[in-house]
Amino acid sequence: MSTSARGSVTIADVAREAGVSRTTVSHALTGKGRVDPATRARVSDAAERLGYRPNVRAQRLRGGRSKTVAILSALPPSIVGENSEMGFLIDLAVPAARACLAHGYAMLLVPPGAPPEHLDGLDIDGAIVLDPREDDPNWAALSARGITVVTIGEARGVVPDGVLERGLAGAETMIDHLVAEGARRIGVIVSEEQHALSALLPDAFAAWGWRRGDAEIILARARASDGTDAGARVTAELLAREPGLDAVYAPLDAFAVGAMQAVTASGRRVPDDVRIATNYDGPRAAACIPQLTTLDLDLPEMGRIAVAMLVALLDDAPVPRRTAPAPRVIVRGSTRAGASSGPVVSLG
Repeated sequence: MSTSARGSVTIADVAREAGVSRTTVSHALTGKGRVDPATRARVSDAAERLGYRPNVRAQRLRGGRSKTVAILSALPPSIVGENSEMGFLIDLAVPAARACLAHGYAMLLVPPGAPPEHLDGLDIDGAIVLDPREDDPNWAALSARGITVVTIGEARGVVPDGVLERGLAGAETMIDHLVAEGARRIGVIVSEEQHALSALLPDAFAAWGWRRGDAEIILARARASDGTDAGARVTAELLAREPGLDAVYAPLDAFAVGAMQAVTASGRRVPDDVRIATNYDGPRAAACIPQLTTLDLDLPEMGRIAVAMLVALLDDAPVPRRTAPAPRVIVRGSTRAGASSGPVVSLG
């Protein structure tokens, strides 16, 4: 038997071993075309004996697909990059990448702040976009190319192929926790940029009558691109304007760190005078003293669901919407009665 060395066995070697044409081998191994069961079994046996491994690149070229998808966030580097070490994006992307491999896809992680022209050079079949916003240039670049997109969260003006709905991303759960801890005047800091949550929360608060249980909700906005500094500045303004403020909820963790800096600088204590909470349970939250109360968002499951949606869409199976896991509160010292504030580590 004359074949190439193991590891470089070709489709021609398998064809000779099985006594069929190369086209028949291709059809038998890919499931395309009509091949009778006996011939298909003979080809499979020959391929296994010879140690044949298909040329994935060639298969992708023939199929017109790259079998690669991208994951990216519309949030700026000051939120998901820099000193946060892309924690949120990594916590989401690693389980998503594993799910991609199980479906035969590779995943590219696009760093926050990457210029949109970089996307034009990526050979991708689809993309997962976290916290979309209408004026995000990367969204515009993907849309212009006709790339299949699943968004995690939704925003006005963004019409993807599929949406993993996050609702209010646990905001009601966290505010209920603050109320249960005794908060009665809660400042909520969202981004000026119209990301999914910052666009949805004001409407929700208005529907609630700007109250949640026994507490009044006071909305404030800060520029996400200014990160921790913006959170500190807006919190200082809230404290000056609202002397009875006894809690701050900032879904973006950079804002929450800034809030703690401002509260401490004002001479108040966390949580005895002002309780502070955020959404993402990452390095910023852990570095604060006391540590920030956060949400368990179940990012691994969120990533797996988004991948399953995207793969189904790429296979022409419509999956317009699914729902993200329900968040739960991780209670730590920043809202727990009896804890006391210490130095705040700056993670701008």
